[in-house]
Amino acid sequence: MSITLHMDLAKEVLHMQGVEFGSRIRNVVFNIFTGKGQDMMFTVYGEHWRKMRRIMTMPFFTNKVLQQYGYGWEDEVARMVEDVKKNPEAARSGIVLRMRLQLMMYNNMYRIIFDSRFESEDDPLFVRLKALNGERSRLAQSFDYNYGHFIPILRPFLRGYLKIYKEVKEWRLQLFKDHFVEERKCVAYSYLLN
Repeated sequence: MSITLHMDLAKEVLHMQGVEFGSRIRNVVFNIFTGKGQDMMFTVYGEHWRKMRRIMTMPFFTNKVLQQYGYGWEDEVARMVEDVKKNPEAARSGIVLRMRLQLMMYNNMYRIIFDSRFESEDDPLFVRLKALNGERSRLAQSFDYNYGHFIPILRPFLRGYLKIYKEVKEWRLQLFKDHFVEERKCVAYSYLLN
């Protein structure tokens, strides 16, 4: 296929038919996790999507944010490089950077959202959060769920599965509340008192 044809197809999908291709089909599991599509990734294209886009753009994707948080991102990269340098295995046989890159990504996001960071890959809170995120992803992609979702006669067997999924969602939200939201409330309250 020629480049022109690829460009024409991309224009057709992304621009001409953007509304049709811009929305994702939601299912029961994603409805549980996203509050029936009220998040950014799985919301249906329309007015709510536009509102969410504005909310997400301001704290994450503006020049002001780049200037304000660029030092933190550079600091996280520098810390990662130092961690790799300190690891003797890196020079001898090599190491897999995936886990350290994941820590860097989490720290960049949590610095912006909560003004907080995880100290290492062994940080107990990082380990718990990563485990809950991994379990959520595993449940969302499980064949146990997919068979029940796409074969209607199997749907009654989903109850136990969906109960587990709801529990993981609640545990994750409670972790955020206990370790990040409440802490930020205390900071904001003390700031108001002074």
